[in-house]
Amino acid sequence: MSGDTETEVSRLRRASALALAGLLLVAGVVMTLLSDVPFHKASLPVPAVLAVLIPIYLVTYYYTLDYEFRSNAYTVTLVQLPLALGVQLVLPGVHLAARVIAAVTYSAAQRQNPLKAMYNIGTAAFELGAATLAVAIVGADEGPALWLALYAGLVAGDLVGALTLGLIWTLLGMPVHASKTVAAVAASAPATLVFTAFAVIALSAQATDARTVPVMLGLGAGLALAYRAHRRTVTQQQATEQLYEFVKDLGPLDLQSHEAAAVLERTRGLLHAQQLDLAVRVGDQWCHLVVDEAGDRRRIDANVRPLSAHVAATGAAALRRGGHGAADSMATPLVGATDLSGILTANDRMGAARGFDMRDLRLLETVAAELSTALERGQMLADLGRAATTDPLTGLPNLADTTRQLAELLTVHDGIVLAAVAVDSFREVNDTLGHEVGDELLVEVARRLTLSSPNAVVGRIGGGRFAVAVPAALAGGDPEMFGLGIRAQVEGSAQIGAVGTHVRLSVGVVQAPEHGSAAATLVRRAETAMYSARHHNGGPVLWEPAYEVTGTRRLAVVMALREALAGGAIGVAYQPKVETATGKVSGVEALARWTHPALGAIRPDEFVPLAEASGLMGPLTSSVLRQSLTACKGWQRRAGNVGVAVNVSAVTVLDPAFVTEVAAILSSVGIAAELLTLELTEGVVVHDPELAVIRMEELRSLGVKLSVDDFGTGYSSLTYLKGLPVDEVKIDKGFIDGLTSDPADRAVVRAVVDIAHTLGLRVIAEGVEQQDQHGILRALGVDEVQGYLHARPMSSIEVGVWLRSRESASRL
Repeated sequence: MSGDTETEVSRLRRASALALAGLLLVAGVVMTLLSDVPFHKASLPVPAVLAVLIPIYLVTYYYTLDYEFRSNAYTVTLVQLPLALGVQLVLPGVHLAARVIAAVTYSAAQRQNPLKAMYNIGTAAFELGAATLAVAIVGADEGPALWLALYAGLVAGDLVGALTLGLIWTLLGMPVHASKTVAAVAASAPATLVFTAFAVIALSAQATDARTVPVMLGLGAGLALAYRAHRRTVTQQQATEQLYEFVKDLGPLDLQSHEAAAVLERTRGLLHAQQLDLAVRVGDQWCHLVVDEAGDRRRIDANVRPLSAHVAATGAAALRRGGHGAADSMATPLVGATDLSGILTANDRMGAARGFDMRDLRLLETVAAELSTALERGQMLADLGRAATTDPLTGLPNLADTTRQLAELLTVHDGIVLAAVAVDSFREVNDTLGHEVGDELLVEVARRLTLSSPNAVVGRIGGGRFAVAVPAALAGGDPEMFGLGIRAQVEGSAQIGAVGTHVRLSVGVVQAPEHGSAAATLVRRAETAMYSARHHNGGPVLWEPAYEVTGTRRLAVVMALREALAGGAIGVAYQPKVETATGKVSGVEALARWTHPALGAIRPDEFVPLAEASGLMGPLTSSVLRQSLTACKGWQRRAGNVGVAVNVSAVTVLDPAFVTEVAAILSSVGIAAELLTLELTEGVVVHDPELAVIRMEELRSLGVKLSVDDFGTGYSSLTYLKGLPVDEVKIDKGFIDGLTSDPADRAVVRAVVDIAHTLGLRVIAEGVEQQDQHGILRALGVDEVQGYLHARPMSSIEVGVWLRSRESASRL
């Protein structure tokens, strides 16, 4: 339909609506003038009657009785009181003139549009005509018949007026709710009965003594105004109670959740708005969550409406007033920690009692402030949740979430194929071109892996290692061909900015259920095959049981580790932890160290996994634990209450004999249990969470403290954190490195601190190397820091000397 045609249709609809309103006026005039009501007609001159009636009608237009019931607002006008009296006391023609003049005057004063004015004038005439005609039909009978006729006439006027308004809305294309029309008429019926009764009493008093009429009018006006004030007080009390309940129940809010619409729907009811629009800026556009009587919906618009745009520009709440004196929209900004985070707009106050006013605007501002806080808390939790399950560099699932998705895949499909992919060129690029180029290389590999296997579970499981898993049916029945396909589609040259490099992969593959039925087991075995692939031109290599502890280097390390544990060759270095606020040494972390005569220095990230795979984790933990506690006892002479933290694997924690072993070592060394902190590695939260909690409670019953290590990576997650009996959280170094340059890292650290402190946990940041990092961490509320800024790992003797020097320096 063209624009001209739409305009013509709109004009036709308005003309029809105007004619309908005019028809009301004509019908009212005809009924009034044809009626003869022979009761108690006033003997005052016509000008005097008009001078009295017109002001009274104007007053009743301006002063209404407003009340709200079940989220709907209703208006009871006082106009029926002079109407009922006038029907019995004033000549119909004079009465009609007074009523119409008052309606015209009010419409002009309110600057109502022609249609609205015509409807109000027509309704006024029709109500008068209906009541006058009903009384005329009864005749001179002043008994119950008169009372019923007067009441019926007034109700008929209300009913016809409401039905006509519905027809006008229909003609204009506006939605009409029959239930609301019926409710409005039903709400006015009791008030009409009261006004009728009052008019009858006034008429009887006038028949006895005409001087009682002004007294009755004054009494009625006083009662009406008193009730009006009472209803306003009650309404304010109810609004306060509803606001209190709303704020009390409001928790962290995520706009992407279904809960957001429910909260906004409750807000809509609190504000008595027919529609509520929460607009949040997303890039260059606005994302709208709209709730109204039709439900909730979301949309994306390039712009916001004029009122919202004004609020966004000024940063202040605003009302938009309609054509007849009432505000039909209001909006207020949602201000976040730093800038504008959204705009909350309420449209069309429910019911006909009144439009939005300054009281509603203040309520909107209060609600918006609470919603802004809830949204910030929701965003904080969402960021923390993403940090716990998402690799911050590539955006892929991290080890924890990858393992979870693999577990889900195993429950849905009879078999799956999993490939562990190592980017062999990653370390070389890091060493030669720098960490930034190395990171960009991993991002490019992640992109290629995702594109090469669009239906696969793809995750980053550590360093330069990725996992790719698909149902066995999609792998073509040949795991090695699946791995070869990954190499073919991902390997090759890569342009990283201005630098050209090459992607080289090593791929190990496993299949379930042949190689295992647990997700964590499959990941570990795929990585074992991947390490072997490095010695077979990148593979792909299909896992075999022999790979669990074989391979030239791996086998040599395992054998040497067994001998080292038997001969006490595993050493321990210690790195202090310092309180951010005071600089006081709060403890040290024990770090296993091993140098083999032939193999050289072997890093913990190499021999610890091999110790787990070969069943040597128990002896390794016992050795480190005993050495650490012995050293800690020696430090107490120089620095009392300096405890030691020891890393413990998931397998060790779940071992039922471990609690007894810890108690025995504490007793044999002769040191207080509260000086020992056990730092749990990532796997404890996925192996057997329920059993882990039992073991951890047993450890805490000894007096030992527990810590979650490397929080934000791997298996660590909020879901497990809030259910684990731990004392502290250690933030992974990966978030500390970008603290001074990456706002996202600062946001994650802030979120971890807030949540941890809410749960009553201390927060420790590891890997602190710069004074700027320390300052930021202190400002964010981190309790302790650990890193090269304060001390490098040292031997136990060096720790003693270091503690003594710190003590001496503090005395100067």
